[in-house]
Amino acid sequence: MTQRYFLDTPIGQATRVLLQGSEAQHLTRVMRGKCGDQVELFDGNGWQWSAEIEEVGRNEATLKILSAEEIDLEPALALTVGIALPKGDRQKWIIEKLVELGVTTVIPLTTTRGVAQPVDKALVRLRNHVISASKQCGRNRLLEIGAVASLDAFLQRTGENRFIAHPKSAQIGVNNTAAETLGDQEACNISIRDIQIESGDAVVAIGPEGGFSAEEAAAAAKLEWKIVDMGARILRIETAATAFAARLLVGI
Repeated sequence: MTQRYFLDTPIGQATRVLLQGSEAQHLTRVMRGKCGDQVELFDGNGWQWSAEIEEVGRNEATLKILSAEEIDLEPALALTVGIALPKGDRQKWIIEKLVELGVTTVIPLTTTRGVAQPVDKALVRLRNHVISASKQCGRNRLLEIGAVASLDAFLQRTGENRFIAHPKSAQIGVNNTAAETLGDQEACNISIRDIQIESGDAVVAIGPEGGFSAEEAAAAAKLEWKIVDMGARILRIETAATAFAARLLVGI
């Protein structure tokens, strides 16, 4: 497979490009690129280039552009995933898989039971993971990591296809008031197996390790979000997110 490198600045009609920073270090130090090697460049906006290494410096490389092509590899369905991120390296794993599956946007959520508070430094790392995953899987349009949002703000989104992952077992027995509210919205409850959307836009909310609170789920139901049962077992955050994305974007 041809090695791929990300261009963080547009090159327009240029016939040569100077690769610098971490991408140049990856090419020169990690992959030991040498003059004459051919590589692929992409800008995260749908364009990709075939290029040949002309010069290799200590922390940069000059490449000759051989061809340019705009290729649409995105799914017909634009999926936004709002997610209460877990701690540590599990965040990287989630982002990698959502990039591979073709998710359009990820919005980190703050929720009642959330354990990881997304900070600017963490978001920078996640955006770097998006680039790395895109290089690996051949995607030429970057998944967007949006600004952190509260669940209340996220639930204000409008549209026909809005889903919140909430185990059926969590819909009762938490407290009577919330259970009654959810019961009134029974028409909003569906199984993930029943979701079939081929194109357009969709939004899904994935809760934290302890799940959404009954009050949060009730608020979503009141706003006519579809409450989705994902099966008999309790799924971890990364499993629920990838399963939902795979169902909508790959159809499995």
